[in-house]
Amino acid sequence: MRLDILIPIILYLLATLLVGSYFHKHLKNNKSNFHEEFFVGGRSLGPLVLAFTMVASAASAGTFIGATGVGYEQGFSWPLVIACQTAMGVYILGILGKKFAIISRRIGAVTITDFLKERYQSHAVIIASALGILIFISAYMVAQFAGGARILEAVTGFPYQWGLLIFGAVVVLLTVFGGYRGVAITDAIQGFAMLLGGILVWVIIMVKTNGFEAIVSQLTIDHPEMVTLPGASGVTPTLLFSYFLLFGIAMIGLPHAAVRGMTFKDSKSMHKGMIYAVIIMGLFSIGFASIGPMVRVLLPGVEVPDMALILLIVELVPGWLAGLILAAPLAAIISTVDSMLLVTSSTIVKDLFLNYINPNASERTVTNLSYFSTLFIGTAVVLIALTPPELIQFVVIFAIGGLEATLFAVIVFGLYWKRANKWGAIASMTIGFVSYVAATMMFENPFGMDPIGISLFLNITSMIVFSYMTEKPSFEIINKFWGAEPSPKINQVNKNLAK
Repeated sequence: MRLDILIPIILYLLATLLVGSYFHKHLKNNKSNFHEEFFVGGRSLGPLVLAFTMVASAASAGTFIGATGVGYEQGFSWPLVIACQTAMGVYILGILGKKFAIISRRIGAVTITDFLKERYQSHAVIIASALGILIFISAYMVAQFAGGARILEAVTGFPYQWGLLIFGAVVVLLTVFGGYRGVAITDAIQGFAMLLGGILVWVIIMVKTNGFEAIVSQLTIDHPEMVTLPGASGVTPTLLFSYFLLFGIAMIGLPHAAVRGMTFKDSKSMHKGMIYAVIIMGLFSIGFASIGPMVRVLLPGVEVPDMALILLIVELVPGWLAGLILAAPLAAIISTVDSMLLVTSSTIVKDLFLNYINPNASERTVTNLSYFSTLFIGTAVVLIALTPPELIQFVVIFAIGGLEATLFAVIVFGLYWKRANKWGAIASMTIGFVSYVAATMMFENPFGMDPIGISLFLNITSMIVFSYMTEKPSFEIINKFWGAEPSPKINQVNKNLAK
């Protein structure tokens, strides 16, 4: 066991729990509007916290461990793929933007399903979205917990399963106690750890070698396929385009990312948040994916690619510094998992329990169920993750694609197209979901694309076709989303957002 590495990591995790504990007290002092504070942080995030919490919703074990692992196997073509997610903040905040913030405040939405409920007025839409969120985000979280366990496995020497149980307990407790504001603030703190850790790894690699040019020259000799296109990953223009959809504009369909559009306090925060998010995500995505091929030169015999970056740090870096650097991927994983736990717990509490089981539940009941559901889901995902995936990145890709194929059209068209109705929503969600799962199971890159290319096309097309084939939405729905402002309070909110 490397105590010199483990102690800094433990101290970091304890500090994270203290932040969550502090905001738990804030939650108890805000009982009058618990679920708005717990799930969207009181809609009061500034630009820097907004940017970090948005980046953290996508930059996770898939970026810091999985992308490095795939880069280790497939070379520099993978950083080109993962770079597609650099502008995700622009897509989400720019396209959803002010209108999403205004509408969510008007209808009191704190989850994506709250928005879908008011927009489509359909039980089938609510249930379908809730099931899609629970299924694919649970798969997403399995990859995150596996990434955290891999780090503890390398540091402690404990079996993977022990590392998973320790890491899972910390993350679940943090989320249960902190709620969204605790998550958002720790995202910002952890974001700095991610940046610092990434910079230090690059510096160490450059010191241990003769620089980037020497690394590429060595790879050209030993593994020429890793420095050419399409390379070992088989990246063609068609496949790259589908990855641009998957990691780019379609990320609007990720509920744990899209919900960030409900949380900023004013228009100025949104605009600055977009700029910050692009810079931060660019550094994370391209920076960490590019480390993978370089590790191949320094550690050519790693059997589990997802362990490449971790083993490099453990073997080549002094203990205390290695612990600080490994706090970076742990930070990324924690930031992503706690956000996803909140999305799934809000799906159970807000979208299913309050809608169909007990609409008149007391605030105390909602509070207790929110804590319990977060704890239950986190525990269940940890148990599923006891059997680790071979490559974390591809589990993440499957989960991201499934969410996008299910939810993209109902969110975007629901916000901007008056003609979109419940039948179009039901068709787009069902066809998108089924086509994505079927294409993933039955084909490898159909038509030379990731399955998201076909599924997203069907998701959008079915929304348009079925909406035109059936009746228009009611006047009440149109008026609620496009009509006059309902109250002076909402007018003031909209003025603040327009500044």
